[in-house]
Amino acid sequence: MLGALLSGKKTALVAPWHRAKPVSLRASPAADAPIVAIVQQNVLVHIDRCDGRWCRVRVKGRRGYIRQTKLWGAYPGEKF
Repeated sequence: MLGALLSGKKTALVAPWHRAKPVSLRASPAADAPIVAIVQQNVLVHIDRCDGRWCRVRVKGRRGYIRQTKLWGAYPGEKF
């Protein structure tokens, strides 16, 4: 594979294994933080960073945090 064709941007799918169960996009990395948006399953998000439990993501002009276990594309416990 030609390296010039690869992107350094990290993306993930929101909970593709959950059947019609939306995921909350939170204002901060806490379960009781205000909800910024509700994201449906299989939506592609852009990951800014992960701390091993929460990932800061961007989706359709919104920014917020989603539990890392709800993302397919970020390994459990992975930090970056």
